[in-house]
Amino acid sequence: MKILSKQLFLFVFLLKGALLFSQKEQTIFFGVNVGTKLANKNYAVRYSGLYNSELENTLLYNLYNYNQIFMALGDKNFYLPYDAYPANIRYSPGILTGVTVGYQVSPNFQMSLDANFSILKVKDAFTIYVDDPNNFTTEPVIVVGSLYAEESRFDGRYNLDYVMDGGKIKFMCGLSGLFNAWRIDEHFATLKGYQMNLFSKHNPSNNFFNKVSGMGWGFGANIGFEYRVNDKIVAQLMYQPYQTKVDYGFTPAKKILIQHDLTARILWK
Repeated sequence: MKILSKQLFLFVFLLKGALLFSQKEQTIFFGVNVGTKLANKNYAVRYSGLYNSELENTLLYNLYNYNQIFMALGDKNFYLPYDAYPANIRYSPGILTGVTVGYQVSPNFQMSLDANFSILKVKDAFTIYVDDPNNFTTEPVIVVGSLYAEESRFDGRYNLDYVMDGGKIKFMCGLSGLFNAWRIDEHFATLKGYQMNLFSKHNPSNNFFNKVSGMGWGFGANIGFEYRVNDKIVAQLMYQPYQTKVDYGFTPAKKILIQHDLTARILWK
């Protein structure tokens, strides 16, 4: 009975201490993220039409597509030259949104988990050569088509950040581990107003031989500033470069594929 009363006293003492501590300093925080993603252009090569000869197979070896283009060209044959594909294809900057939950280990040290989502777009062009019997010059007849793609991304970050002492504005820096996943939402080519899907979201069996989603791991850095808005709200502005190894179904020419997030956080802290 004596031991039980001692254990009860100890439990009440620790509980009271924890409640008093939580009133003095909120240890768990959460917030929302918004920013810009600058994705590495080497991954955008997936949408050039070269991957598994997607563009060639769609234009030349799909009989229906070939006939549609043949008629649009005025009953003329065509072919893809070796340099038909875009040479410097890249992503447009994407909007990043997400949420954060974290733990304030000490006044200067914090841990957090980010779940961020973004949509990336690719817009570029390709060319075909037209067999025109009325062309008596040495220059080929060139027709330009367009390529368009949309890619969804999810980034899960585990952050360890150090916030330096200061006034309302404090410098912060840290490291992060990342889990990354991607998926194709749209991918098509357009020529003479005729649109051809290079990816089918309606019939997944059409994508059996093509890599249309994947995932990978990486690491990064966090560099930025924290601003105390009021007793409960903190704003953080961060530059977050990172390197990931992600499976896109091909091996990029470069090993170092740095990508960049510019992120603003609003935290209840």
